Amino acid sequence: MPALPDVDAVIAELQPRPELLRPAVFRLARRVPRAQAVLSVLAETPLERALLGLSAPPGPHVQPTLGDKILACQARLDQGLAVDPAVAAALEAEAEGDLEWWVPAARVHLLVSPAREARVRMALSHQELPYVFPGELHPLQVALLAGGDRVVQALHVDWLRKLTEFAADALILDGRALGLWFWPILRFLDERKLGRPLKKLARARKLPPGALGMLAAYADRIGAKAGPLLAAGDEVDRVVWALALASVRPRA
Repeated sequence: MPALPDVDAVIAELQPRPELLRPAVFRLARRVPRAQAVLSVLAETPLERALLGLSAPPGPHVQPTLGDKILACQARLDQGLAVDPAVAAALEAEAEGDLEWWVPAARVHLLVSPAREARVRMALSHQELPYVFPGELHPLQVALLAGGDRVVQALHVDWLRKLTEFAADALILDGRALGLWFWPILRFLDERKLGRPLKKLARARKLPPGALGMLAAYADRIGAKAGPLLAAGDEVDRVVWALALASVRPRA
């Protein structure tokens, strides 16, 4: 397996390309000034510019689609702006069951609602795992992905191990959505229960451009092998991988 590319070299060689026109890419580039500048030429709409951190986010009520409304709220939170808890609750209710938008809507809701966080704590405290059909999302998986970073420190290590394995089944859905669902909670999960599922996804089909790079960044951050995932991807995957890792570096 060839050595992993250098994060800084990938970003230094970054060129704007249509395949990078994804909300997750803009959100990662917001914290990487060099990438933010390069990708600004791709950000054509007010929402895209807001996700890049180049303008104030539009209000969620003016966006035409569920996804745009959720992204507008994410952009506001990324910029340290307020989101109305009632709006967030309505968005999560609308997104429930949606394989692309349920998790990010729940995350937005939890970040602005102590009551939603309390419900996550309660859901994760009941030590019973339901069966979930492949390709579906369960409310318990959504609870962990949306708010696990707030509550897992209080969970018993054996239960956390089981929850991590349970949530790992959603990695493929996260990849298809290029949603960065696991990114905020990776360091709180049991790393040993994520490495093998991540490795298997190097052979996954029908993933969008950048998904393997996102999953490689997950692997890199938990100390697993990112090489097979990057080797199965392309230049867009290397860019997403590099942006993800650079986005969590302390700023100078």
